[in-house]
Amino acid sequence: MKKKLITMLLALTLTMTMLNGCGGKASASATAEVKTEEKADKPEKKDTAEEEEVEEPEVEEEDYEEEDYEESDYEEEGDGSFTLLDVDESMIDVGAYGSDTDGTELVFTMFTGPDGNHYVSLFDFDNNEQSGDVICGQYEAESEVDEDGDEWTYFDVEDVYTGKHYSLGACERPSTNQVAFFNANGDVIEGQFLTASETIDYMASAVNLIS
Repeated sequence: MKKKLITMLLALTLTMTMLNGCGGKASASATAEVKTEEKADKPEKKDTAEEEEVEEPEVEEEDYEEEDYEESDYEEEGDGSFTLLDVDESMIDVGAYGSDTDGTELVFTMFTGPDGNHYVSLFDFDNNEQSGDVICGQYEAESEVDEDGDEWTYFDVEDVYTGKHYSLGACERPSTNQVAFFNANGDVIEGQFLTASETIDYMASAVNLIS
């Protein structure tokens, strides 16, 4: 009986030992797997010795295009430009009035513009027809005495409005205190001097009529 008990105890002990051995291996294996998975899930640490490159955001440079100003725009609207309505009495050098055979009225002027340059202008206008024209521009001048002994000043004018060249002329007659000047066709117009104030009034009226 004792032998059977001893045999049964030995068998039971052996069985428990085997079970404990297998269980320990399984537990260790499971533990190893868990540790391996945890290691895989964790991000790798960067080497602190290596400098991290920080990408700076690109800043787009705005293109600033310079405004292109044509010379013609500058003359009409830019700084230092002017219209004939900007001419005042103090700028008038010579003013003369005359009329053509067909009733067209004409005003010849020489003035210093607000820009400091010297100009000559010729207005012709017809109040009845409510129409007219103007030639105005800087000039090159030369003088010449005609066969009657009158000294004429001839002006080669580049019109600021059309760019065309015109030949204008004016002559003072000291004996009669009168003046003669050319119209746009080169015909001689007998006229009379105007005061600076009268010249401005005629110029303003002509400009408003032509406009």
